[in-house]
Amino acid sequence: MTSKQPIVRAILLMAGSGMRTGSSTPKQFHFLQGKRVYMYALETFLRVSFFSEIIIVCHPLWLDIVNRETEDFSIVRVVPGGSSRQHSSYLGLLACTGHTDYVVIHDAARPFVTKDIVERNIQEVLMYQAVNTCIPSSDTIVHTKDGAFIDTIPLRREYWCGQTPQSFSYPLIRAAHEKAQDLEASDDCSLLKDNKIRVVIGNELNKKITTELDLFLAEQFLIKNVVI
Repeated sequence: MTSKQPIVRAILLMAGSGMRTGSSTPKQFHFLQGKRVYMYALETFLRVSFFSEIIIVCHPLWLDIVNRETEDFSIVRVVPGGSSRQHSSYLGLLACTGHTDYVVIHDAARPFVTKDIVERNIQEVLMYQAVNTCIPSSDTIVHTKDGAFIDTIPLRREYWCGQTPQSFSYPLIRAAHEKAQDLEASDDCSLLKDNKIRVVIGNELNKKITTELDLFLAEQFLIKNVVI
């Protein structure tokens, strides 16, 4: 008897306003070498064979555009996002209307995520139920309570930088969201206070585009073929 194949859905978060780029156009909808930022991540996810569905949680004002741009992808569904990242992530979870065993949640403003990182997330979440993509910090980390003076300088090797994807047992992360409605978490792993979270090693190029400089650097990576 063969074991049942788990149902895995992807959630791409792209409902943010992206104001830190200094543009009225949200960062995920800017063009890089003739292609929108979000499309790079989406195309990588489409090359991963594990997904039964990819749910795009979209900025409400861009729904029609994204629906048109993704209409040829049969496993893609576009839903409106919320007022915060946490709310948008929860709306993505609610949009998993069929049976779902696992979800892989990714910030679409990280265009250069690799197929290997996504697949390792899936492999690890099947065993550990919660996974975060992380890279070691290349900078010394300081802790300051008031932003004016340093309180402590922890050991750099013990502090890593969190990225996405972050992958979870669907019942686990949905329950965590429903218990944390009053929080404003910056990512989904922050909601899992009592669970061990497995680390998948990420990539320095898997950087979130936040500022105008990030857009410029991403364009240069593509021009110089630093990324695939």
